[in-house]
Amino acid sequence: MKLLLIFQYSIFPLFQHSPVEIAPASHFTGQAFFHSYQSSNIPLFQHSILPICFRHCLYLFVFCGIVSLNSCVTTSIVPIRVYDPPEVKFPDSSCHVALVNRLNFPTANESYIKRKKNRIDSLVINNIAHQKLFEGIKDALYSSELIDTVTIVQKTREVKDSLNFDIKMKPMNWDTIGAISDRNRFDVLISLDDFIVKHFYSIKTAFGIMGGDNNALYYRIGKLEVSLSALFRIYDPDRKQLMEEYNYSDTIFWESTGLTIFTALRNLPSEYAAISEAAYLSGFYYGERLIPQWEEVDRFYFIRGHPDLIEAAILAKEEKWLEAAEIWKVLAYGPDTKIASRAALNMALVSEMYDNLDAALNWAKKSYSLNKKESVEQYIKVLLTRIRLYKKHVWTEE
Repeated sequence: MKLLLIFQYSIFPLFQHSPVEIAPASHFTGQAFFHSYQSSNIPLFQHSILPICFRHCLYLFVFCGIVSLNSCVTTSIVPIRVYDPPEVKFPDSSCHVALVNRLNFPTANESYIKRKKNRIDSLVINNIAHQKLFEGIKDALYSSELIDTVTIVQKTREVKDSLNFDIKMKPMNWDTIGAISDRNRFDVLISLDDFIVKHFYSIKTAFGIMGGDNNALYYRIGKLEVSLSALFRIYDPDRKQLMEEYNYSDTIFWESTGLTIFTALRNLPSEYAAISEAAYLSGFYYGERLIPQWEEVDRFYFIRGHPDLIEAAILAKEEKWLEAAEIWKVLAYGPDTKIASRAALNMALVSEMYDNLDAALNWAKKSYSLNKKESVEQYIKVLLTRIRLYKKHVWTEE
């Protein structure tokens, strides 16, 4: 690092004698920066007071500095896949799921439509939103190999409650669940007991530079915002257990710019398209809570400080992790506490790679006890969180 700092201050006089016309911040790209040098009509090193041979030495000096920096790196980053358990643990061997919409409005009834014609548009939109919401949940569940069948059941909402959105539905009684189960065999039932979708348009004025001539002007930003909230309940019919009551909420918005209000709003999606997409995405996001996921995360391990660490790092680079672990395990019990700490941390990484989280935690704690590094302390917290989630949603106590 010192080498590069010396280079920075030694080369600075080269630029002091070359006036540069800096481009505006909003156009400060690599091309604009290069063009600003061209517009000054002054070669970069025209006023340099250093001879050419020294410049060549300077380039070599920079190269050596970079090599020196690279040789000081003691860790390497490796991406690993970790198991992210679902937020709700379904009963073992649950593979058939029923989605029950308790909010279906009877809009197909002609007399109902005639009496409530001033509200029919909003009711139709709600039914469409329900449909897209369930499609999203269904697609998310089917992305898991654990789910075989997802059945959607439409249950018409009682007429007395149809237009009262403030009434919170009570949980389903077990007789109703049993009746649905007789017609649709399932292991888990998920009911939609409340759903509110709202949307609104807005417009605001902004000032900026548009076009190649750097003309400053006013323009409009149109925005369409869709907010959704839903109440889901999950039932285990065999145990007659209400597994979860979950309030989901989300807001999705679109923006478009134009010189006028009309052009700013014109490119926004239609009300129907926006609500459909927002409902589908909300359903999909909710459904992802219910299935296990694999997530790629970055971890670090030590590669320098001892000849054996360097040798093990070569094996790790070739993805021979178990062979590298044999070397790290010996070093972890060596007399040099600093090297032992590094090797123990590397053992924690290998253990986590193979989903042995308890062993990973023990190795990480050993590493921290030998050399109290903040990065290792943070890693211990990550492992504790993963273990807590596993015990809650995956592991069964013996």
